[in-house]
This record gives sequence, structure tokens and C-alpha cells, in this order.
Amino acid sequence: MSTETPETKNPYKARREAIARAIKVWQDGDGTLDGYEIDDATALEDCLLDEGLVLMPRSTGHGKWVVEEDGQRAPIARGSDRTSGLLDAEEAAELFLTLSAADEYAERQPTIRPATEMEFKLALAGHLFGGAS
Repeated sequence: MSTETPETKNPYKARREAIARAIKVWQDGDGTLDGYEIDDATALEDCLLDEGLVLMPRSTGHGKWVVEEDGQRAPIARGSDRTSGLLDAEEAAELFLTLSAADEYAERQPTIRPATEMEFKLALAGHLFGGAS
């Protein structure tokens, strides 16, 4: 039996390495995608997505996010009538990717945005005193 423990990789280091790989691919790219000319921002975003990274807007002070589809709160799962509430960054990214993957024909537009201060206060009040956020 070996007494050596497997080396665990620091998640922040792994993310930095993924970003570095995406930037390298972006810098080496030719500025086209399937024969169509694309701008630098789109190309960089595509390279980041290929590395499993998602760009999100800067968080507000309370760090909660809202996932929407076509301007309305997104359901907690495809086909559900229950809408998502305020989410942490990882939960928001997971819901966004789940909704995007389930929408084979891109019929809906999922977005992630920081929760407003009022949404945060309403969610907090709903949690403390009962009711929905």
C-alpha cells in the first residue's frame, strides 16, 4: 500500500491555466469561425467556452445572480413551472449551461445578470418572514 497521496490541484490555479490556454488559442486564431468573420470579443468568448469557462458580469455587493430566459425568470429546470430565485455564481452558471444545452434549437435566450438590491431585499424578506422571492 502506498503512503503517497495524490496531488490535488488548486482550483484557482486550474482556472488560471484554462484562461491561459484559451487566450493562447485566441491569439493564434485567424479571426474566422466556419468561414464567417467574427470580432475579437466573440472569438475570445468562444475560446473561453471551449475551456469550460463562462464570462459573467461583475457581481454586486451581495454576490447573488438572476438567470433569465427571454427577459423572464428562468425555470429551475427545463419543463418546470417553478422559477429560479437568487443564485450563487456557480449555481447561476450551472443553470445557464443546463438551459442552453437543453435548448437544442436555441429558441430561447438565457442570460445571467447580477441581482438588484431590491431583488436581494425582497428575497431576504421572503426568507425571514415567509413567502416567495
